[in-house]
Amino acid sequence: MKIRCLIADDEPLAIKLITDYISRIPHLELIGSCKRATDIPGFLGQVDILFLDIRMPGLSGLELLRSLPVKPLVILITAYSEHAIEGFELDVMDYLVKPVTFERFLTAVNKATLQYELQHRVAVPSIPMPDPGAAGEQAGKDYFFVKSGFKSVRINFADILYVEGLKEYVSIYTAGDRKFVKLAALKDIERMLPQDRFLRIHKSYIVAVSKVTAAYGNTVELNQVSLPIGRIYKDVVMKIFS
Repeated sequence: MKIRCLIADDEPLAIKLITDYISRIPHLELIGSCKRATDIPGFLGQVDILFLDIRMPGLSGLELLRSLPVKPLVILITAYSEHAIEGFELDVMDYLVKPVTFERFLTAVNKATLQYELQHRVAVPSIPMPDPGAAGEQAGKDYFFVKSGFKSVRINFADILYVEGLKEYVSIYTAGDRKFVKLAALKDIERMLPQDRFLRIHKSYIVAVSKVTAAYGNTVELNQVSLPIGRIYKDVVMKIFS
């Protein structure tokens, strides 16, 4: 299955770069590009992911998003970082600042792909992140190792309840009320874990789907532990657990 993409940017070089990046990802299909935000509504219903510049002639990208009652998954690509908070308030999937590297682009696409899979209940073949120290090393495995004192302890994915991100560290909570701390970013752990078994529910939390015992309001429960659901993740989380 192909995920259909549209590029909206008034810079020809930016369109060329994103077109090249899209061509490297097998499950993406570019259906077109436009240089004005006012041209985008004509593509709605045909587009799954919109790569959108903010500052364009006439109507801006953010003004367009506010006007759409229903919108595709949106990844903002812009030379200006000051609109990031406003962009996320409009539920965009990611915010990329030019010049965009392919690795950063792929991170955003993987996030949007996961959302697409959750919305459509399908699995989309994807390519791994170009990160040999993490995803490449873990390919095909159902565990990873964490330093604990003088030992390296094996943690099976099946034993993980949830993972909490704490800036440069993560805390991994497993069955038996055990906790392990690993020097890593939460996004790196997210790449290692199988996407069909684990779900990001908040900027600071990933949960094992099978271990969730209740979901309501802005809360997910895992036995006696209550975790918050982030606003941008709420729709997907509640669809999974409804």
